[in-house]
Amino acid sequence: MTRIRTLFLLLMIIGPMHMGEQLLTRIDEFYSIRELLGGYYAWFDPAAADHASVLLVTIVWTLVSVLFYSLLHEGLPRLIVPAIFGVFGATEIHHLIESLLKGAYDPGVITCVPYAIAGALLIAEVWREFRRETGNVIRTTSESLSRS
Repeated sequence: MTRIRTLFLLLMIIGPMHMGEQLLTRIDEFYSIRELLGGYYAWFDPAAADHASVLLVTIVWTLVSVLFYSLLHEGLPRLIVPAIFGVFGATEIHHLIESLLKGAYDPGVITCVPYAIAGALLIAEVWREFRRETGNVIRTTSESLSRS
């Protein structure tokens, strides 16, 4: 779990640097998020925009609460949060792909590489920990059954 904590901390350090690079250059992802939220708000009557916002905050807060709750458990549930952050970090490699496709700089391409590497390493470490945990569960269960 120590390596998971270290890699998680690394993502926490590189993440703001990645966003800072985008703030200094151009924030393309902001417009993507706005389009996504615009689609969300289109599901509601314009007069119900306040209700739509409260519903969205409630959904996000509930999901965040479930994630934090998983950290309070021993065993496999505590691996959920670092796995999600690892996947998020690894997928930031999209900036490099976009940059290669257009043959020019894409905002975030410089910091996306260490961010994606740290994310991929975190996923790998979570997977190793998952395998250790499930191996221990299987061994413990097998030992209990053989004693019976």
